[in-house]
Amino acid sequence: MASLRARLGRWFRPPRKFRLTREGKWFIGATLVLGFAAVNGGINLLFLMFGMLLCLLVANGVLAEASMRHLAPHRQLPHAIYAGSPFLMGIAVRNQKSRIATFSLEVEDLSADRNPVDRRCFFLKIPAHRRQETSYRRTLSRRGIHRLTGLRLSTRFPFGLLRRSIDVDAPADLLVYPALIPISDLTLRTGLSQLGEKQTAARARSGEFHGLRELRPGDDPSSVHWRTSAHRGRPFVREFEEESGRTVVIVLETAVEPDTDSQAFETAVSYAASLALVLIRRGLRVGLVAGAFGIAPETGGSQGGQILRALALVEPAANSQSEGERPAWAGHGATTLTVVPAPDHPRVEAGIGMATRRMS
Repeated sequence: MASLRARLGRWFRPPRKFRLTREGKWFIGATLVLGFAAVNGGINLLFLMFGMLLCLLVANGVLAEASMRHLAPHRQLPHAIYAGSPFLMGIAVRNQKSRIATFSLEVEDLSADRNPVDRRCFFLKIPAHRRQETSYRRTLSRRGIHRLTGLRLSTRFPFGLLRRSIDVDAPADLLVYPALIPISDLTLRTGLSQLGEKQTAARARSGEFHGLRELRPGDDPSSVHWRTSAHRGRPFVREFEEESGRTVVIVLETAVEPDTDSQAFETAVSYAASLALVLIRRGLRVGLVAGAFGIAPETGGSQGGQILRALALVEPAANSQSEGERPAWAGHGATTLTVVPAPDHPRVEAGIGMATRRMS
């Protein structure tokens, strides 16, 4: 009984939506005029033409319904989205019908308010049991999370008289990273010149190669230099210099004055993101402090992704609000580059630990 009620409910409340096109309105108007003339004059030829036009309307509905059935759409989200930069959103549709192809299909993304976005994809023909992919170009100007609620499939097939559409639930959250801006060489030279001052001679398992020494109890066997050990007849291990002097912490000042322009803070966020990516590409260990949130210094592409995700969601705080105590790794032994929002261009201050000096 529950299944029967569900079927009846779908029958009397079909998920399809119908909207007459301009051509469809003219066609129906002409059909009604012809039908009125046939009834008023009793002319058989007019009755025949009126019936043919009605058959076209019925055929339009039947063919459109057959084309829209058993379609499975889904998105192919881009790897990374940056504010202000165009990206491609992939759309794939599988026709699950056994024999009937789908023609003239349009697919649109639906935003959080269930309205379609300003771009759409078009599929001319999707054969039965086939899957086709395409994409549309879009640009998002604001960083943060942009929510999509579903996909709208529509068609004007076969005669263009009626636009038939159906909404498919397909929620997705797009995380938009801050816009990337150029970083001047002067900023990098001034900030990175302090890295050599803090290069320590402590030994570690990674970093710059320092030399060889004999194996001691507790050493890692993977550090054994087998060629030297075989030549000298006793085991030797590699030593490396600790890379604490190659650590940079980018500090984004989130406490701003109430009358500060919001665009100044957005520019500072973009500057911090761009600076972090440039330093990571140079092989440095980069960390981030943004208000009370922090990411410990690491290297590699995954570290850049974590920093970008954090900066995509950071929000300004009132100047009177405390930012909390900075982590221990943002203190001694780390070069700090503090990005301060300013009206024209972000101000950057470089220093060792908590001591900073203005760079730009």
